[in-house]
Amino acid sequence: MDITIRVEWDMGHRLPNHGGLCRNLHGHRYAAEVTLSGGIKDTPNAPDEGMVVDFGPVKTLCRKLLTKRDHQFLLCEGDPLVGVMATLPGVVVVPWIPTAENIALDMLLRLREQVALAETRLVAAQQRDIVVSRLRLYETPTSWAEAS
Repeated sequence: MDITIRVEWDMGHRLPNHGGLCRNLHGHRYAAEVTLSGGIKDTPNAPDEGMVVDFGPVKTLCRKLLTKRDHQFLLCEGDPLVGVMATLPGVVVVPWIPTAENIALDMLLRLREQVALAETRLVAAQQRDIVVSRLRLYETPTSWAEAS
């Protein structure tokens, strides 16, 4: 069974090797749909009976991750602008080109790491495995990348 939550934030980036407008400094209103997969809790009278996992802790994990990206600007460490911009407030230097595909993959891996660290709340307490199975990142309302 799958559950999905959606989170939104604002973030800028640039693609230094792009041949079009994405080479310029710009930003988006990003949205991510995070899907977790696992079994449905069937312990009678448990607070999470009938759930894969409570949405609340999942939203908290996602928001914790996104506080490091909300209203930030992603810049690849190899970008020629790093020397000028890296010391500015809100600039986050990453080791990859900040395309939607790479941002989605980075978020998926970070969320999987966080879910593993939060086992007490999400997995062990419910005595079943729960995994972040998919992350769909919307860069615009009509364009997205999906990592699984």
